[in-house]
Amino acid sequence: MSRVSLFRRLYLLLPSRARRGQSLVEFTVMLPVLLIMISGVIELGFMLNYYLDLIDATREATRWAAGDDPVHDAAGTWVDPNTTFYDEVQEVALQSLDEGSGGQITLDDTSDDIVISSFSVSGGAITARFPAALGEDGLSLYNQRTSAFTTAEVQALLDPGAPNTGIVMVEMYYDYHMILGLPWITAFLPDPITLYAYTMMPNPNVEPTPTP
Repeated sequence: MSRVSLFRRLYLLLPSRARRGQSLVEFTVMLPVLLIMISGVIELGFMLNYYLDLIDATREATRWAAGDDPVHDAAGTWVDPNTTFYDEVQEVALQSLDEGSGGQITLDDTSDDIVISSFSVSGGAITARFPAALGEDGLSLYNQRTSAFTTAEVQALLDPGAPNTGIVMVEMYYDYHMILGLPWITAFLPDPITLYAYTMMPNPNVEPTPTP
């Protein structure tokens, strides 16, 4: 007779009360582990919900920005940066974030930020990044963050055979402060956690003008 079979037979010979007591002890031992796992899943679920709201906000703002001109004013005069463009894109992002999250996400001007960049693309290569004076940084709302992408990294995402075009990119940073904030979660994860989302879309207004 195998050892496993022997233990099973001995267990079945125990009174039902003893078996219930053993099950209660096992459950008591496992309960803290289950609570830790469940609370961790709940916290990560909250964070994922916030992250999806950030993605939606960047998409909405970029979609609006794709139809406006970041380098010319209303009269068609070259202006870099066109502050009206950046102000309006940031306002769209904030409004979309407020409506999409139901007001649960409010950017902190001491840590969070919205960064906007525009690119001219000729023959599949980036020829200019705007605002030109800010270079790789992009234009930020609160001056707390800079673009997570260098021009070379954006270049690597483009199709080398793509025709002349323009691109606008909206990035958003948000420090997520844990809602539960339980010590067994913060022992493994930082609090706050910086969430980052971005969206890029074509913008014909930044397309390079061919030399006559």
